[in-house]
Amino acid sequence: MERVNAYLKGFFQLNNVRYRTGKRAKVHFDLLVLVYNASKLAADRIGARLNQIQAA
Repeated sequence: MERVNAYLKGFFQLNNVRYRTGKRAKVHFDLLVLVYNASKLAADRIGARLNQIQAA
């Protein structure tokens, strides 16, 4: 989990979030996690498909 947090802080500017309310910061964080998970899922599926094609 710490590796994911470091990645989000480094590449999605999570450490530069400055909102007056915690609600907006939580929404920002939730959207970033959603984008991160979607990109990792897509990368895993593409990699699996490429491995399947190479094995055939």
